[in-house]
Amino acid sequence: MIPLSFIWDMKKRSIAFQWNGFFSLGKEREKTLVKIFGIPIPFRTKLKEVRFPIRWFYLKEGLSFISKWRLKKLEGTFSFSDPMVNGILYGWISAFGTREGDQKVNVTINFLGENGCRGEMTISLKILFHHLRRWIFPLLKEMRGRRGLRGGE
Repeated sequence: MIPLSFIWDMKKRSIAFQWNGFFSLGKEREKTLVKIFGIPIPFRTKLKEVRFPIRWFYLKEGLSFISKWRLKKLEGTFSFSDPMVNGILYGWISAFGTREGDQKVNVTINFLGENGCRGEMTISLKILFHHLRRWIFPLLKEMRGRRGLRGGE
C-alpha cells in the first residue's frame, strides 16, 4: 500500500497532501507549495467562490470517505478562556490517558493560553480512487455546471 498523507499544522498555518514523499501539494501561510522529490515548483492559483450542491448522497459519501482515513500521528495543546473548562478537560484526559508506549496521540490541556495542533492522516490509494470515481468527480462536474448524478447512479 502506498498511502496518501494529509498533514496539517495550526502553528505554521500549513496544510498539505503528500504522496510517498515523492509529490506534495500544500499551502503554508497563504502561499501554495508544490514539491517533487522535495524540490519546490512554482505554482500559482486563482481562488474564486465555490458553491457545493447540498444533496444527501454527497453528504453520506463524504462522511464515509472521512471515516476511511487512518490517524498516523496527532499532537496538540489546547487552552480555553475559562479555567474551569481547562480543569475539566485536563481531568478527562488524565482519566482516559493513553496506552503505555502509544506515541500516536499526544494531546495536552494547558492554562497558559497556548493553542496548536498538528497531525497526519493516511488513506490507501485504492480507497481514494474508489471515492474519486464514485462521488468526487461527479460533484466537481455538477459544480462546474455539467451533467451531475442521475436517478440511480
